[in-house]
Amino acid sequence: MNITLYKPQKVDGEIKRKDSIYKVPFVSARHHRKLLEYEQTIDYTDMSLEDTDELVGFVCEVYGNQFTLDEFYDGIPSHDLINVIGDVFFYVRTGKDPKEVKEEGNEEGKS
Repeated sequence: MNITLYKPQKVDGEIKRKDSIYKVPFVSARHHRKLLEYEQTIDYTDMSLEDTDELVGFVCEVYGNQFTLDEFYDGIPSHDLINVIGDVFFYVRTGKDPKEVKEEGNEEGKS
């Protein structure tokens, strides 16, 4: 599963958009165990700042710490934050990219 983070870059005195794409290197069973812990301790309908930071830290871990917590927060659109965390959780659970699963479902429905 890939994740794209926006990274502003100054070129000739102008801020340009530069996207960095990261791939999950390996999802261990420990990641799955940690996800189960979160499900027992976090109320996803009323997440605190600390809960959100914890989950973003988990996303960073799943991606092998290729980016920091701050780089993640700065590189993801605000309206996508919860969806991206959910997509990573789905990937840890199933080993499948949620976007690919949706595309497969759309292909099957076209018959």
